[in-house]
Amino acid sequence: MSSPPWPVWDRPVRFMHWYFPVALGFMWWSGEQGYTLWHSWCGYSLIVTAATRLLWGFIGSYHTRFSTFLKGPKVVVDYLRGRWEVKSGHNPLGGWASLLLVCLVLNQGATGLFTSDDISFEGPLAYWGGQWSSTLSELHHLNWVALQGMVVLHLLAVAFHQWVRKEPMIQGMWRGQSSNYQGEVAPAPVWKALAVLVAMSTLLSGVIALAPQAPAYY
Repeated sequence: MSSPPWPVWDRPVRFMHWYFPVALGFMWWSGEQGYTLWHSWCGYSLIVTAATRLLWGFIGSYHTRFSTFLKGPKVVVDYLRGRWEVKSGHNPLGGWASLLLVCLVLNQGATGLFTSDDISFEGPLAYWGGQWSSTLSELHHLNWVALQGMVVLHLLAVAFHQWVRKEPMIQGMWRGQSSNYQGEVAPAPVWKALAVLVAMSTLLSGVIALAPQAPAYY
């Protein structure tokens, strides 16, 4: 009996992948509109999701692990020169780009915890930041510029592979597999990812709860 067509991208990774653009869009909109509470909660969710994705890169399904798609400089150069056989999962350049995107999302949320505009918004860890709060606030804005640039590059790369090279990347990330991409091994159980998500949420909640409060002025 032949084995079932395992997905290349498991359900946790697909959920996180599609959650990122929705949450980033909402985070930008809520920040522009001055809805600081919504902006903060969305930022918390992005921190938890990005941290979960990073941990999933070590304990998750085969194709989601960094060890399977983060390659050395020589392999990346060979890929850019066209000496790379199309395989399931990330290509050598796309693997590093995906990791960078997740790290930028995590940094965006993490620096936001320390930001303060001295008017209407203070991150929950602003008083832990102390004299570094203004520096972290500036980094928060600079990171947003870098994140937007990476998102644009990501969309252009997907469009190139999807419509120029005829590789069903969107279908693969939506359904987990396609006629061109199928996994070799069974995915890790979903409960494992949920456990990581809960652990990251609990950790973030604990850190925020322990943060010093703003001094009272009388």
